[in-house]
Amino acid sequence: MNDTDASRESADLPDENPNRPREYHGARTVIAGAGVVAAVAAALWLTLLQPSPGGDGGVVDLPYWHANDTRDVGSRVGQLAPDFDLQTLDGGRFRLSDWRGQPVLINFWASWCGPCRREVPALIRALDQHGAKGLTIVGVNIEESTSVAQDFVGEFGVEYPIPMDFDGAVFRAYGGGGPSGPPRSFFIDPDGVIVHIWAGQAPDEVVEEHTAAFADAFATGRVGQLPGLKSPPPADADDDVATGLEVGLLAPDMLLALADEPNGRWLLSSERGRPVTIAIVPPGCLRCADALGLQDARLGGAVFLLGDDQGTERRELAWSRDLDRVYGSDGDLQLIQIDERGVIRSISDTLE
Repeated sequence: MNDTDASRESADLPDENPNRPREYHGARTVIAGAGVVAAVAAALWLTLLQPSPGGDGGVVDLPYWHANDTRDVGSRVGQLAPDFDLQTLDGGRFRLSDWRGQPVLINFWASWCGPCRREVPALIRALDQHGAKGLTIVGVNIEESTSVAQDFVGEFGVEYPIPMDFDGAVFRAYGGGGPSGPPRSFFIDPDGVIVHIWAGQAPDEVVEEHTAAFADAFATGRVGQLPGLKSPPPADADDDVATGLEVGLLAPDMLLALADEPNGRWLLSSERGRPVTIAIVPPGCLRCADALGLQDARLGGAVFLLGDDQGTERRELAWSRDLDRVYGSDGDLQLIQIDERGVIRSISDTLE
């Protein structure tokens, strides 16, 4: 029992001599005992049954396009933040590594936590003030039911993502649990490294100061996920297909900027339901222009959406840092045909 629990319990009990022998008072004692048992049973039900995990998820390995980072994964400043994939309160998914490229503030909270309740309005204001710079705030709920979390979100008007850590595994990976309860907040830089930690409630002026400095230091000027490789949704409800770069595997999702639209973006998984071919033109590929019938070689790297017959809907997509990690190693053209489920059906270096 922590100090907070102890003080709360002692406040509910009358003063008495602890050495005085207990007395039996007949039916009153039986009823009182039954009430205690019922209260304990209700507490156990609320603790163990109500959270009811709504899906898989938790701490996961970094995807292979980030796996070449040699820094240690951990919960201390200077370490890579543990990657996690959780169901969100609105039924979606949140995976931390999908947000590489922009600053992320992770706040672990629970509705019963008084300091959490006092801190969240300051976080909401911080997002309002700095969200346009690219700052993302994520509120990870610890071991509570969706209904309880929803009540909290509605009460405070929280609009940032709320991943549900139903069993507390993600919180423990970040050093929480036991005496280290919520709130705990972690500032994650665009490379996925922890650069600052709040343990406990941060005063409003500290929230304002630190979030402003964090957002300014890593400002992107883009709201939402930045271009790069992301975790794809499942091929379909019944399939368990791994993600990879081989035939028969689920293609990594791509969120890329449209070369001809300053604020336009394209998501590979948005093409689900029809086959597509994407042409990966890595930086420095001198023969790629001829192979694709282009007027120049796009020496800085590019991606082309060729459509389902390799002759229509050619759209140029901007190169990204993640693509260079995965697709740029051989320096040659890659034509990847992807079926309607998002699964790779062929890889070649020549248009047929």
